[in-house]
Amino acid sequence: MARVAGVSQRTVSNVVNNYEFVRPETRQRVLDAMAALGYVPNAAARSLRSARTGLIALVVPDFRARIFADLAGPVVREAEALGYTVLIELTGSDREHELTVLTGGRNQLTDGAIMMALSLRPEDGQRRRVDYPIVLVGDQVLEGQVHHVGIPNKDASAAVVRHLVSAGRRRLMLLGHDPHGGQTARMRARGFLDGLAEEGLTAHEELLVGAGWTREGGQSAIEEHLDAGRPMPDAIFAMNDSLALGALRALHARGIRVPQEVALVGFDDVEEARYATPSLTSVSPDVEALAANAVAMLHEQITGKPSGREQHIMVDFRLKVRESSQ
Repeated sequence: MARVAGVSQRTVSNVVNNYEFVRPETRQRVLDAMAALGYVPNAAARSLRSARTGLIALVVPDFRARIFADLAGPVVREAEALGYTVLIELTGSDREHELTVLTGGRNQLTDGAIMMALSLRPEDGQRRRVDYPIVLVGDQVLEGQVHHVGIPNKDASAAVVRHLVSAGRRRLMLLGHDPHGGQTARMRARGFLDGLAEEGLTAHEELLVGAGWTREGGQSAIEEHLDAGRPMPDAIFAMNDSLALGALRALHARGIRVPQEVALVGFDDVEEARYATPSLTSVSPDVEALAANAVAMLHEQITGKPSGREQHIMVDFRLKVRESSQ
């Protein structure tokens, strides 16, 4: 520890640990002395004293779905503004891996975690280690005191249906349908079906098309639908933008014009959506608000300074209408 004439060891320690109740002129004397001596605080020792590491984890399934990568940037910015360093952890949607995070298995490394979980179940919330701060992002809502920031998937999907019907479309395909899939898939499908019912339209079984939520999955599903001679829709709602971009490729290869013959809408509004040909209409969740709320909720748990913020927050969305559905 640097020594400064006329300043107690405790005051020097307070400056090193950035305590606010130090006179400005005293703080400057200590900082000047540290600089002259080349003193660098030992982060490991400080973490032992404070029981904090200054690290938080952002836990996502993978980066194949662009929405996970798009969330990382805002989370890092928000966290750095509060003095945290963000570590990225990939779970591969593995249930045991997600449970390890939930139950505080990483608490010796990080002060808390923001997690997008796909495999947890509502009752898993009872297994959470209460002294390890955590915020879930996405559609999984767990039992107990587990903070959560979500996307209005059901309302957004119904809004897509209204948009397509208002453009004169009547035979709508749901691409990426999985009735036994995770919460996100179920909520988006529910919104789609509710939207059809509100518009007085029927959900045709042959237009509820399963596919992996990737470009390859979207392309293959459309090719198989066409090769089987099934009736074509006049609009496709893809459950995410990767599916939509794969479908766009398949339609183009078969000479089917978008949007003249088939309108196309995706979900997530990834950067590629704006640069596709034609540009892709997509649901755009407020990712900035998602990140800001998640980091703030985690910080409040870490510091023990609650702000009165709700435990469950739903961010807004916009339907970005572009060439593929006009």
